[in-house]
Amino acid sequence: MFGVENLRRNINRIRQYFHHRDDSSDDQSIDCDSSDEDTGQPQGAGIRFAGEVVGKILDNSPGSAPVTVAIDLGTTYFGWAYRFRDEETIICSNREPTCLLLNPDKTFSALGKKAMDTFYSLDSSAEQKKYFFYSQFKMRLYDTKKFSRNTKLKDENNKKLKAMRFFVISFEALKDEILLKLNQSKAGEITTNDVLWMITIPAIWTDEARQFMSEAARKAGLTRTRLVLEPEAAALCVIRQRLEFDGQSGTTARFQVGMKYIVADLGGGTVDMCVHEILKGDHLRELYRATGDYAGGTTVNDKFLEFLKNLLGKMALSKLKKTHPYIYYKLLNSVEKRKCSFTRDTQETTMHFNPELVKLSQEEMGKSLEEKISESEFKDTVSYTKQQYCMKIKNSEVRKFFDTSVNTIISSLKDILGKCQADNISTVLLVGGYSESPYVRGEIETSFPNLKIISVEDGRQAVVKGTVLMGEKPRDIIERRARFTYGFVYRNAFIEGKHPEKFKVYWEGEAKCNGVFYKLIEAGQILHYNQQFSRNSYQEQRLQGNKHVACSISLWRSPLPNPTYCYDEADQCEQVATITAKPPPEGWPDRVNFTNTLIVGETELTVKTLIKETSQELESTIDFL
Repeated sequence: MFGVENLRRNINRIRQYFHHRDDSSDDQSIDCDSSDEDTGQPQGAGIRFAGEVVGKILDNSPGSAPVTVAIDLGTTYFGWAYRFRDEETIICSNREPTCLLLNPDKTFSALGKKAMDTFYSLDSSAEQKKYFFYSQFKMRLYDTKKFSRNTKLKDENNKKLKAMRFFVISFEALKDEILLKLNQSKAGEITTNDVLWMITIPAIWTDEARQFMSEAARKAGLTRTRLVLEPEAAALCVIRQRLEFDGQSGTTARFQVGMKYIVADLGGGTVDMCVHEILKGDHLRELYRATGDYAGGTTVNDKFLEFLKNLLGKMALSKLKKTHPYIYYKLLNSVEKRKCSFTRDTQETTMHFNPELVKLSQEEMGKSLEEKISESEFKDTVSYTKQQYCMKIKNSEVRKFFDTSVNTIISSLKDILGKCQADNISTVLLVGGYSESPYVRGEIETSFPNLKIISVEDGRQAVVKGTVLMGEKPRDIIERRARFTYGFVYRNAFIEGKHPEKFKVYWEGEAKCNGVFYKLIEAGQILHYNQQFSRNSYQEQRLQGNKHVACSISLWRSPLPNPTYCYDEADQCEQVATITAKPPPEGWPDRVNFTNTLIVGETELTVKTLIKETSQELESTIDFL
């Protein structure tokens, strides 16, 4: 990511910008190119404006809507929940596979289990290829490191479609399904404007992915929308439960103020972890920034399928998928069930194969499955009975399917405990569907015998229930830590012996150091909702042709706490967003002094730009895409 080519690209890109100038005499100016890639919408559409409503977006503050709806669009499964403002009960939907099926004309066909059943029930591979089928598509936003509104992703048959389009269609389908359910439960009409839509996202998602999700929801007509980090939502649900037991009195109670714990949200795709301290009023303070990795339950399925390909033949499975899609679908279900039921004490895991798969395997291998096993590295851990088409896999072999995932979970917990030694954390709360795996829980307990490992009751619903609660709580309920260091790029007076010669440039006859990082927010820093970070600068704009042209500057980030130069590979900096300000109605003066302010939201940064002398707020946007 931070190789030489990336460094060169960053240098070339930023040299296209004029740089701001500090009040302290550092020379900068501002880029005034307002062109934007054609995205089918006006420049800045869908981007949050600081302090005002964008388009049709309605008030999304706590209690602003009669009903709060949580949408948990997980990697493997999705679900939703809702609660009316004047009621106590949170109603949860059944969880279904995260699958979307589009018709050949790219219109909506089905979502969830119906989408999967319909697709795999089609008569042939040729028939399937007419449709667009996406499964586990949420993780595409994590796998695609750089994307835009025009990014296209491949479906099951390698056909490409704009990612924004199928996310919008997914949200539209969910909106229609949920509104139908709400209207069936009450007299009177409930519309999308009556709902506060709370959408979960993994803690590890980038700024780009978060903005992408926000825009997709709004394009789908979710007019009151907020994003929620999944482990935070789970934590809010968990701390309301009575998880503390007093052995002397025989009573249970909620965790007390001052309690410190780790929440491990073990999902299908990602494993997200956060460390909290409980404050007064059910408020939370993040003790260590939220972390995560792609190490959820689907990685076990992937290893299981890789094992089957080694034994049965890669082409055999591929051909089965094309010629007998429903049989292949049943095989995937069988793998999922074996994963969920596996324990540390399971002696053997049994798989029953369809005769068609065994036939295809023998055609590819040129030998029987028994012969293949006897000649393979699995001869001591796998057996096969031809009469029942039955394969038995020993415990030691199945454990290997879990190794990558479990090792990542344990390593992450050790890293967090090592960096939070002074906090004396003694409790880990397990939530998420994957946390229900008895094998995973057993491995965590064995690795941390001195910790109290609590599997939250109905852990797979903790995120969606907590998301509903989050929508009813003040926005400042959680004090978070910054994942990255954020700042601007500028030029400073060049100091011989201090600044690298490679960054030396001349500006208006004076030697300057180009690409200095001006830090606003530091990685690991505690952030409060609506906290603001400002920097003053000025721009000279004397050309009449540019008086009414929007001006833009670049926002940079780094995982390091104190980066020095934006263009130095060692500082691991990257341009992450463009901040654009529109001129006042009368146009830019010859010289204008700006105050650019980053504003901390719940999960996203917003921006505000003022003309310093008059405190006039300009229409400004921050765009990560």
